[in-house]
Amino acid sequence: MEITQHPNEQHLELRLNGRFDANWSDHVGSAINTAVRSGQHHIVLNFSGVNYISSAGIRVLLSHYKQLNSVKGSFRVTEPIESILKVFKMAGLSQLIVSVEQDTEPEPLKTPSISWERGGVVFETHGEATKASLESELHGNPVKFSGGELSRDDVTKVRCDTDFLGIGVGAFDDGQSVGIGRFGEFLAVAGSAVVLPTDGSSVPDYQTTEGDYRPEAELLYGITAHGKFPSLTRFEAAGSTEGVIGLSHLVDAAMESSKAASVAIVIVAESAGVVGASLRRSPDNGKEVSPFSFPEVRDWLSFTTESDKERALVLIVGFAERAPSAESDPFLRPIGPGTSAMGHFHAVTFPYRPLPKGKINLEETVSSLLASGSLRTVMHLMADERKFEGVGETDLMRGACWAGPIQKK
Repeated sequence: MEITQHPNEQHLELRLNGRFDANWSDHVGSAINTAVRSGQHHIVLNFSGVNYISSAGIRVLLSHYKQLNSVKGSFRVTEPIESILKVFKMAGLSQLIVSVEQDTEPEPLKTPSISWERGGVVFETHGEATKASLESELHGNPVKFSGGELSRDDVTKVRCDTDFLGIGVGAFDDGQSVGIGRFGEFLAVAGSAVVLPTDGSSVPDYQTTEGDYRPEAELLYGITAHGKFPSLTRFEAAGSTEGVIGLSHLVDAAMESSKAASVAIVIVAESAGVVGASLRRSPDNGKEVSPFSFPEVRDWLSFTTESDKERALVLIVGFAERAPSAESDPFLRPIGPGTSAMGHFHAVTFPYRPLPKGKINLEETVSSLLASGSLRTVMHLMADERKFEGVGETDLMRGACWAGPIQKK
């Protein structure tokens, strides 16, 4: 099987030549996957050179048809010979067939957008609510964490409404044990919340809004906010030198675009590598054992890095400030080499899947991700800038970023 690429302004055409059987189905599927991961969501397969297709080939077509339709893309077949056209019709796949003359151009955006470029990264900003704002609040005392002094007396209960976002060290409220022995990395956004329990399971747990039900959680310490984001910015880093944008560079761009020195940020993106750490033990014992002392740190923290070769989808929630106040300073850390701002960011990772392009809804996007039930881990993001052993920072390829200025309570 020979496969050649022929891109144009509307779509990417893949011309196939040969037998589309079990021997070549994985090869064709890999070519389509590569195109999707490079950002192509409108793909046409030219079948003029295909003389045979088996059930294995049909399976590949159906899989990618469903995948691209789910992200508002398109997947079509043109110029099949008569015998293959007959197979398609008998298999009920006529919807895949289009003529060469049919227009496969993506639907135009229904809302105006502003495009701009920074360091080879293309940004596209969509207005959400021009007068939207967020109000943030600090909970607990992170200095107690580093001193091993946290206990159940430090717990603050929060309700994760649809206009709520937050990060910190938390556990879900079960109404009885106040999360004892289970506190771990926590994030919440758009009516959903995720926790990485430290009770030995190491499996992310999550809750989502269902009808009148809203998730509730307990925080030992953290940062939360209520409100709406004024804008959504899509970004594509394929034109940058490395083909990615570091988290710190994206945060700096979001702060510049928001024209604010203090912002809340939510990111959903395809990643090329995630760098962070996760708690392995619950820090609520109040026994004055510092998680950062050596060698005890090995028992307290799991440092997590994903290979640059492993693509993933990541949901990031965080806060950043140019000049932290005395109250917020203990909650913030250096973000990375791309900004002088300080911040605090948590992330939950998922297996790779493409994101719809253009303007998307935050609540629907987050809900869809969690509905897949395929959460990998939750971590506190950081930049490892050691001169020789350092693995750098979280790198993102393309995605969506909601950002807005915050006022402190």
